[in-house]
Amino acid sequence: MTADLTRRQFLGATGVGLVGLGYPTRSPAAAADAEAPTPKRGGVLTIGQDDNPIGLDPHKSAAFSTDNIVEQIYTCLLRWDATSSHVEPDLAVAWENPDPQTFVFHLREGVMFHNGDPLTSGDVKFTFQRLVDPATRSPWVSIFSVIRAIDTPDARTVVFHLATPFAPFLNYLATVKYAAIVNAADVKRRGDLVKGGVGTGPFMLEDFQPDSLVKLKRNPHYYEPGLPYLDGLDFRIIPEEGSRMAALRAGSVQLTWLSSPDSAAQMRSAANIVAPEPKAYSRLLLLEFDQRRPPFSDVRVRRAFSLALNRELIVKVVWRGQAGLSAALPPAQAPFAVPSGDVLGLPYAKEDVTAAKALMAEAGYAAGIDTTFAVSPSNYGDVLIAQIIQQQVARIGIRINILQKEWGNLVTDFQSTESPISMAGLVWGPDPDTNISIRLDSHSTVNPGKTADPALDDLLAKGRQSYDTAERVRIYRAVQQRIADMAYVITPCASPLRWEMWSTKLRGYRAVPSAQRVYLRQAWLD
Repeated sequence: MTADLTRRQFLGATGVGLVGLGYPTRSPAAAADAEAPTPKRGGVLTIGQDDNPIGLDPHKSAAFSTDNIVEQIYTCLLRWDATSSHVEPDLAVAWENPDPQTFVFHLREGVMFHNGDPLTSGDVKFTFQRLVDPATRSPWVSIFSVIRAIDTPDARTVVFHLATPFAPFLNYLATVKYAAIVNAADVKRRGDLVKGGVGTGPFMLEDFQPDSLVKLKRNPHYYEPGLPYLDGLDFRIIPEEGSRMAALRAGSVQLTWLSSPDSAAQMRSAANIVAPEPKAYSRLLLLEFDQRRPPFSDVRVRRAFSLALNRELIVKVVWRGQAGLSAALPPAQAPFAVPSGDVLGLPYAKEDVTAAKALMAEAGYAAGIDTTFAVSPSNYGDVLIAQIIQQQVARIGIRINILQKEWGNLVTDFQSTESPISMAGLVWGPDPDTNISIRLDSHSTVNPGKTADPALDDLLAKGRQSYDTAERVRIYRAVQQRIADMAYVITPCASPLRWEMWSTKLRGYRAVPSAQRVYLRQAWLD
């Protein structure tokens, strides 16, 4: 089987290219740059970064604040193409798929890590062994546990043997967040990569000052001829949104993103700023319950909670209408996601306070309950949404104490199920299986609500193993129906991940709804 046929087979099965998420293949800014002068070399791009990265180890953190920095330092076997709708070669220049459970990759010649070590098949094997090693504590163990064995017949050939067919495999291998290739010798020397490591990406780490600055410099040995054009990237940590807006206007940063629709609207009238309008709702807000103990071990309480919510009010008040109702997959993840217009037809999704009160009484909580809801103020809207939910469920006797946590602590709480209720936004995933299986499959090492449902596990397994698009759509629609019926999680809405904007001095750059900034390798300063 050729690489092209593999791409058609797998991308047809997954159907989640970013063009399918609602972004045009070429934005007006990209079209303008198509006629731009010859790229210029040199200069350091300053980026206004909203959150401090939770370490720089690509295998240990699921945090978006880590991803958008390490994606400049590391690369993968594959990558998304220029239209972000197919995967294409990267560290691997070709691959074969002789049967549904075997993948053979041929590595690019002459690739070096930032420390000068050559990339070998041994590094690739080490990477995936590290990802599934319990000692690494990677959130992606459950994804790559499908790998039964890895052979390295020579320094440039890697053979993956899977335990079962796995439709999302190539998509994961093209996404730095999940499958960044690391240098075996570097990891063994450092112990971990939390403070940084060497990759094969277009930029290399120069300095990391937590809560202040992450400084990257150009990789002179990057394998794409002539790239990158920039001498470096300075990520200035600027948590306050107004300060990032002011810095972009003043020119002290040339690229940033905003999380508030009101802030984005203000910047669209600013001179010399490129501010494309997001066209996809790819950030899913997920509220999870601790299902291991009362009261949320009782499905009637979870269903009552869901019935007490007015999701449309949340979209209107918090997002000014620039968000959509969502099931367990964001509407951007068409055709697998339940469309926004159909969400209120799911079980227990439409507001019904009378029915909610009846369920609370039936569960033995007619007098109500007291509980704690953990959330972080780091992301726009999350605390306000928690407050609206607090008011709405109070009508059925659920009395909530909102516990605001710093983002890193909230991530730990969310993934470790420390609070009875916690809520966080989920970023774009390369496959419909991504966020659902990690969060709801009983075999997942994350599974924040500690869901244990054999029927749901069976559906998720079928979705992962099928290469037929229509069948996968049917399966994931059934998955969302099951999740809503059992109220394992609440998904108040889905919104744009970020409103990204930049100075007109930055050329050759394009934004994608996943907010991956991999095209900085092709950008330059005018």
